[in-house]
Amino acid sequence: MVTHIIWDLGETLTTPPNGRMDEKPLTEYPEIELREHVLEVLESISHMGLKHAILSNTATSDSDVVRNLLKRLHILDRFEYVFATKSELDPAIPEKPDGIVYHNVLDALNIKPHEAIMIGNTWDTDIIGANKVGMHSIWLQNPEVSVRKDFDEKVITPPWIVPVWDVKQVPRAVELIVGCGGEERME
Repeated sequence: MVTHIIWDLGETLTTPPNGRMDEKPLTEYPEIELREHVLEVLESISHMGLKHAILSNTATSDSDVVRNLLKRLHILDRFEYVFATKSELDPAIPEKPDGIVYHNVLDALNIKPHEAIMIGNTWDTDIIGANKVGMHSIWLQNPEVSVRKDFDEKVITPPWIVPVWDVKQVPRAVELIVGCGGEERME
């Protein structure tokens, strides 16, 4: 049974900083805002009885910085757990799609992969990474935010990958996955 939604941060929940990468801590970018419809989507999903967490690849921002950004945006209290990799400038630090970062979050939440849905805008990291560890996912495909470089990676189903145009369609996609039972993948 699905119990948690694990969100990517940049361009999924928030607008990007100028230059699109956090070359300084995310809290130092006053232009970062919530994307349209995020508040109503978080509320809608919470009313479904699901909990929220964040797993985000970041360049210079650690989990504390992301929590401070979420506090500034008045949504920190909606997230049970926040993890930022601070890895994009250091190839020695694991980041999505590496399964270890997904398992760190799943372990912190004390859930199994089939109990979570990853929501993100980047096919190569958010969606493929979640698929490889057995998590369902929802891929934001709006060309303003969507990123895909890898067109050859094979996916395994289940877990399910549901494409949506934008974040406001996420609650319906969550209902579809939950309605399919969200069962554990048979090995």
